Amino acid sequence: MLIVALMLVLAPNRGQNISLVSAACTFDDFEPQCFDRNSRWNEGLYYFDSVLYDTKDTLRAVKSVLWDFWGLEFAGEEESTAPSSILPGRSLEYGKSGCVGMTWLALMLAEARQLRIDAILVPGHMFFRVNGVNLEPNREGYHYSDEEYRKKYAEGSWSGYEFRPLYKKQFLGLVAFDMGNYFLESNPENALAWYKIASEFFPAYPGVDKNRRLAIEKVDPRKSARVR
Repeated sequence: MLIVALMLVLAPNRGQNISLVSAACTFDDFEPQCFDRNSRWNEGLYYFDSVLYDTKDTLRAVKSVLWDFWGLEFAGEEESTAPSSILPGRSLEYGKSGCVGMTWLALMLAEARQLRIDAILVPGHMFFRVNGVNLEPNREGYHYSDEEYRKKYAEGSWSGYEFRPLYKKQFLGLVAFDMGNYFLESNPENALAWYKIASEFFPAYPGVDKNRRLAIEKVDPRKSARVR
């Protein structure tokens, strides 16, 4: 799964001009143009265009394509961090997603249709904004205000990146971090490769370096003491 993604990370531009649609392919070990042939994705774009044309309401069109046309459901707490709920192609295939996967699809829609959609962090969670309006991905686009999110996640661990729109590289770094966490116990070598991507894209995010060291220790304890 990681060969193409690692090539992406090590490219000269280091992801500065990366497409989130292409990344959805490469992070799933497909060629960057794989969504050109994804019928669910392309049919969704046509559906979005028709709703937007009829209603002139971007917010309504975004919600409609995600939860009416694609019929995406929240995968549940235990499954929301699995690759099937994070990677957009798999979310479209299985009809279930988590906060990261749902936000990724919204960001892809924004890229494809030049919309204003931002990924926003809160402790242990992510939501997205459409034209400045918060949409909760795990509740079919329910609107919480920033203040409601602050109260809801007040006891969480705050990183300093909350409520600021994430750059593409930061978002993909978080995706890689979540993928690494998923594989840390079952496949530490795979986890280490994902943490490599996370450290390239979002090195300042809390936990990336710590979990990378944990993966190194699991793969080869002799190396962990030498890692800086």
